[in-house]
Amino acid sequence: MYRPIFNILILFLAIFQWNLGIAIILMTLLIRFLLLRQTAAGNEMQKHMNDIQPKLKEIQEKYADDPQKLQEETMKIFKTQGMAPLKGCFTMLLQIPVFIGLFYVVRHITDQAEMQSQIYSFFSSFGLAYTNPANINTNFFSIDLLKSWNIILTILAAIGMYFQMQLTTLNKPATPAIANAQMPDMTKMMWSMNIFFVFMMGTFVYSSPSSIGLYIVTTTIFSIVQLSIQYKELLRVKLYTFFHKKK
Repeated sequence: MYRPIFNILILFLAIFQWNLGIAIILMTLLIRFLLLRQTAAGNEMQKHMNDIQPKLKEIQEKYADDPQKLQEETMKIFKTQGMAPLKGCFTMLLQIPVFIGLFYVVRHITDQAEMQSQIYSFFSSFGLAYTNPANINTNFFSIDLLKSWNIILTILAAIGMYFQMQLTTLNKPATPAIANAQMPDMTKMMWSMNIFFVFMMGTFVYSSPSSIGLYIVTTTIFSIVQLSIQYKELLRVKLYTFFHKKK
């Protein structure tokens, strides 16, 4: 993914006056729109998990002593409902090579010889003029995108990750109760996991080049908007319940 991402960035740099920040944002939005259908399918799968909970609970009770049969019946329900257990992770996995490609682009963006060697031949007549690092504006709202330790992007990434995870677990199905068994408090466990991932994301963004942080902030905001639109009815109910509890 290094070479195509590099050429997409060069194209956006050419269009928008050499500004690396704008190029990264536009490239991120382009990738997310291309993956929009797959992302929506993964979100819908999570959204409909509550619909099959009664069936899952029924077979859990029926085949409690037969793990193999329980697994077969569970997969049969998923297949009948058109649900793939890994579909929700598919879009995230697709973004990993994009992320790695962007990381290497940023790493070599000050190396003019490397940049010129990676440009596509059909693009070279136009794009070679935009491979001079001296002409690339790496300053985005007073943020040097080639340097690390940016507190603003760190805070934005952490807050964005927290809200994204809250929306992702908005429709989290309840854990079926098991008779005479002491079940852990899943709400506290999920809250602790969310805080841990928020801390990890903030630490990663803080120690990475700000260009990587800008990519993460942009893709996280995109995810929040998409989840808010897909979960709008459920979100409205949750907000209504929350504010009326306060009263």
